Amino acid sequence: MLQIVLIEDNLHFRRGLEQIIHDMSGVSLMGSYSNAEAVLKKIGQLKPDIFIVDINLDGMTGIEFIRRAKPQVPGTEFLVCTINDDNTNIFESLKSGATGYMLKESSADEIKNAINEIAAGGSPMSAYISRRVIASFNNTAEAKPASPAAENLTEREIEVLNYLARGLQYKEIADKLQITTGTIKKHIRNTYVKLQVQNKVEAINKFRAY
Repeated sequence: MLQIVLIEDNLHFRRGLEQIIHDMSGVSLMGSYSNAEAVLKKIGQLKPDIFIVDINLDGMTGIEFIRRAKPQVPGTEFLVCTINDDNTNIFESLKSGATGYMLKESSADEIKNAINEIAAGGSPMSAYISRRVIASFNNTAEAKPASPAAENLTEREIEVLNYLARGLQYKEIADKLQITTGTIKKHIRNTYVKLQVQNKVEAINKFRAY
């Protein structure tokens, strides 16, 4: 059973997230909190599979919480769910240890998909966020030849990676390539191994940075 803890100070939105989790099979809500300090005090007892964290919390921010909590629960994933779509918050969240970044405007199905994706080893992001990440990489680095590691990627793995860089979700890529989402995930896992990265952002960054 996948265990999740929520940290969200907007009661209405927190209740919505709770309902989304309750509606999912194989997923359990371990706890739901309005501030990060309360969770940090008992993080050793919680240790969920996934934290879903807002950034703009009363008191300690979600980014600071992730930064402090990550070393204490290295096996836990952190999914940011926020209204903040600026580069500073995006990259500070990822640098602090967040594995995914979703906007609050996401639909219930998109949140469910994000939870399933992060549990499967992926790095879910709202399409808009993915585009911001890629745009930032493109604006800060000139086009260079692919790295030696990237040269080991198959044609299909490169194709999947390019679709990810454009912000497409797994199902959208699968539909375009007329293969299953399971096959897409397999290609992505192989890409992570070959590029020696842990998530989608690192994979795209390493592929495009050379």
